[in-house]
Amino acid sequence: MKTRIFYILLFISIIRLHAQSTNKGENSLGTWYAVTTASKVSDKFSISGSLTNWNYKIVDNQHLLLAIIGLNYKVNNAVSFGIGYGYGSIDTSFEETGDPYIIENRTIEQISVKYKVYKFSLSHRFKLEQRFIEYETQYKFKNRIRYRFKSSFPINKRLSITFYDEIHYHLINGLDFHQNRAYAGLGVKINKNMNFQFGYARHSYKTKSFNRLSAQLNLKFDFRKAKI
Repeated sequence: MKTRIFYILLFISIIRLHAQSTNKGENSLGTWYAVTTASKVSDKFSISGSLTNWNYKIVDNQHLLLAIIGLNYKVNNAVSFGIGYGYGSIDTSFEETGDPYIIENRTIEQISVKYKVYKFSLSHRFKLEQRFIEYETQYKFKNRIRYRFKSSFPINKRLSITFYDEIHYHLINGLDFHQNRAYAGLGVKINKNMNFQFGYARHSYKTKSFNRLSAQLNLKFDFRKAKI
């Protein structure tokens, strides 16, 4: 019981510490909403989907709206590969281009590796993206590489704590830093097919950073034929 209370207090302390830190971006606390799906179609293949919305404020002043669909192949219990396609509208007015909004089509390739150390579930995800970007007056193509390290620890059968950090680089004459996403959150298992995550995210770019409350609903489906 004492261990559970410790992790809950640790999580709350992290949220308060970052929320009170100096924000070089918007003065208002923003939000990061997401819904994800993972649908098994065979023992090896699954289809994933996500819809993500970032806002500079709690319910308005949109930063990003992005939809992604992907196909994943499970090599074994530790390793999986995936490909995907994304379409979205993104505000880039604070970046070097200064354009208020861009339309982006992207193709995605990724590899994920997961394992356990003691009670910690750890994972590494390497992602390569081809970004086809439509600015107000021009089109651009950019390659981007991403690396995410994620760790989660169960408090009990229903609650868990998750931390992750993901760094993004454009491949322009080497590695050109684009952004970093740090996250700490509390997970609640509703049932075996539904999980809710609530936490804090820090989005850092070259010139600005944003503090955001995060709420994410994760859904699982199994379309494999029942074995007789």
